[in-house]
Amino acid sequence: MTEPTPPPPSRRERRAARTTAADPSATADSDLLADEFDVDRRKRRRVWLWVSIALVVLIGLGVGAWAANRLYTQAQDTRSHLLAAMPHVAEAKAAMLASDPAGAAAAAAAFREEALAAQKTSSGKLWDLVEGIPLPPMENLRAVSTVSDVAVDLADDVLMPASEVSITALAPSGGRMDVAALQSLADLVSGIVDGTEAADDRLGALDDGALIEQVRAGVRQVDAALDEIRAIAVPARDVLAVLPDALGASGPRQYLVMFQGNAEMRASGGGPGSFVLLKVEDGALSIVREAAATEFAFDIPQPVVPIDAETEALYSDIVARWVANLTGTPDFPTSAALARGWWSTLFADQVDGVISIDPIGLSYMLNATGPISLPTGDVLTSENAAPLLLNEAYFKYPDGVDSNRFFSAVSLSVFAALTGGNVQPLPMVAALTKATDEGRLKLWSANEQETALLGESRLSGRLPTTNDDESAVGVFFNDTTGSKMDYYVDATVGVTTDQCTAEAAPNWTTTVTLQNRVSAERARGLPRYITGPYFTPGEIGTDFIVYTPVGAKIESWTLNGNTYDAIAHTTHLGRDAVRINVILKPQETATFQVTMVGADGSTSADFAPPSVRHTPMVRETPVTIDAPGCE
Repeated sequence: MTEPTPPPPSRRERRAARTTAADPSATADSDLLADEFDVDRRKRRRVWLWVSIALVVLIGLGVGAWAANRLYTQAQDTRSHLLAAMPHVAEAKAAMLASDPAGAAAAAAAFREEALAAQKTSSGKLWDLVEGIPLPPMENLRAVSTVSDVAVDLADDVLMPASEVSITALAPSGGRMDVAALQSLADLVSGIVDGTEAADDRLGALDDGALIEQVRAGVRQVDAALDEIRAIAVPARDVLAVLPDALGASGPRQYLVMFQGNAEMRASGGGPGSFVLLKVEDGALSIVREAAATEFAFDIPQPVVPIDAETEALYSDIVARWVANLTGTPDFPTSAALARGWWSTLFADQVDGVISIDPIGLSYMLNATGPISLPTGDVLTSENAAPLLLNEAYFKYPDGVDSNRFFSAVSLSVFAALTGGNVQPLPMVAALTKATDEGRLKLWSANEQETALLGESRLSGRLPTTNDDESAVGVFFNDTTGSKMDYYVDATVGVTTDQCTAEAAPNWTTTVTLQNRVSAERARGLPRYITGPYFTPGEIGTDFIVYTPVGAKIESWTLNGNTYDAIAHTTHLGRDAVRINVILKPQETATFQVTMVGADGSTSADFAPPSVRHTPMVRETPVTIDAPGCE
């Protein structure tokens, strides 16, 4: 086998070989010199290496310090522009609600100018280079530039278009609504919602946990501004989507408007006093006919329309056999069905929806119309509407015929004022919102799309069917005196619960207090129409009905601290419910306390924060909720 050829000697090896051949004794010395030379050279190399590293580090530190200072300055400038921009959001919102398009446009333009400045200061080659480094700290730079970009989009896609919104289209004029203007408004608001949602998506993609507090605060500030706009725009979009058709854009609609009188309490608010059938066609509004509740049969042997077994078990079929009791259930769709049934006993009209309002809700609307002069010589104002319609009218018009004429004049005069063109849009929106929140304004529609839109909102007059958004306790009253004495009644409601801290099934204690405020002396001077024909003047009979949160059950109840027999204890609307009756003498108070517990196996995680739904009364009903651990 041939041995492999060795590699040729190196230049160093050849030089060493020549030296050894010339002077063999020099071999050791040359090796020593060579080693010393190599050591010295390696030392010099290490020194230059460390010098080079030091220079690089110093240069890097200098460049890094300059870059860091530059980026910090840019970030601070961006923050300043964004902070300067934010107040203009509130200015634009206020101007839009005040129907001031010029003011809204100016505020939007001012916001956009600051947003563009912020976008400019959060960009550049250095910023883009560092922002692109895939390290968590750089998320702060990405967040700052994202917020700046979102601010510009907010200006272009939301605030600038929103400045063109005018709520004057929501106010009728000359007896009609401009459905074409409403459709344009609907399209505009829908685009605004799309803009807020797109901006929200961009902010949501940021890694909140990687942000320093200052940057996180800035992100949340812009997010809060988006939430504020969305809180107005989303409900407006949903309503405007169906409003043109609801106002007869695709064909005539007829709505039965029911006026509830809180002086005779019912679970839904008050007994129906009068009805008006309203026709709407392509935005034009007109009254078809009206009827007082007294025009319907006083009592009928069978329900006017079928009611479900649970409703009958809790309230008896009296809610469907007496027109005055059709609002005796807190479920407004049931009341609407009963109202349509009663209307059909006198008239063959198509009813596409039912609207209910009480005098307190009406008084809110008078802030938008101003005082209304009645044919009777009375002047209806936001201050006197409730006392006049619920109490004083029965002194001035004690005869039933005269009182019916008075309330008819009120209905016609209010309709004329609401549709005549002098309504102030902003106060009207505020009035409708307040009346809805308090359960004084309710709407049922036969249209499935509109029913889906209403859902379980306050306007729908339905109790929530789950505990997902709120764990609602229900407290309702029905007058059993057959009088108008509830003008003198006040109530309070208190709920204590461990539902946010309980490890096992949570508990609730609901305490309801009802007070008869009239004195015996005052009661003796009241008209018979107010005191009623069945009780000693001044006495007030009332049913208390209390509902648990969905799925919970009632364990016990007391009246004034003592056990008390219930008229009914059953399930209704997916809840356990109890009903008792109390008769209060003048200036007496009754306290009804109900203890409740969640279903077996339930925990605090199954319940959203607690709330109370209750009968809207003449005066405010104070509600207190003691729920440790709940937000």
